[in-house]
Amino acid sequence: MIQWRTSAVFCNLAFAFVFSLVLSSARAQSTNASISGRLTDPSRALIVNAKVTAINTGTNFYYEGATNGSGEYYLTNLPPAAIVSKSKRPASRS
Repeated sequence: MIQWRTSAVFCNLAFAFVFSLVLSSARAQSTNASISGRLTDPSRALIVNAKVTAINTGTNFYYEGATNGSGEYYLTNLPPAAIVSKSKRPASRS
């Protein structure tokens, strides 16, 4: 009887472990996309505070962001569509 209980407990623990692995690997999926990158000039210097725009060519809707202190940008939650991206260097101060 003790052996049967030990086997049942082991099976329950194994099932719980496998079930938790399956749940942890089941992530929410989205049909939306993201664009990320780093802006540099021809001398490979980082461009900070640059305006980055993604344009949905079907709707002409603009998604805007800016580069951070490392020249990196992230535009997230973009719908699936043909997207054109562009950037504009911030005006230099004299």
